[in-house]
Amino acid sequence: IGYVSVGGDAVMGDNSKEADRSSNADTLYAARGEGSAGRVAYTSYEAVCGTGGVTGDGVVPLDWTQLEGSKQLKLEGVLHSINEAGTTIPTDRWYGSEGVIDRWLPTALEEAGISTGAEKKGGFDLAGLLSQFF
Repeated sequence: IGYVSVGGDAVMGDNSKEADRSSNADTLYAARGEGSAGRVAYTSYEAVCGTGGVTGDGVVPLDWTQLEGSKQLKLEGVLHSINEAGTTIPTDRWYGSEGVIDRWLPTALEEAGISTGAEKKGGFDLAGLLSQFF
């Protein structure tokens, strides 16, 4: 049985109390007294693996997504959620967004032995693939 593990590498956990206002999410975190995306990630990573100063998708540490024996995909700049962690600020950098799903789904389908037809079309066609099943 083949399997794929996918992890985002977007946010380094940082427990410093210094407010970072480099993004809309950081501005919100600072206003709420949380500091920055790095500080929010630090808290989450620490809860998951006991160490906050690691990198990951803002919620899950990267190393905890890369399962031994699996085909491992590390996605630079990818976040855990459709919104910036702990906010209602939408992002197009999450696992299910159009620009990101094309970076991992073909590998997962290939590992599962499912043909996408991409070899013939020169690209990945999610709608075409799903139409085979629904």
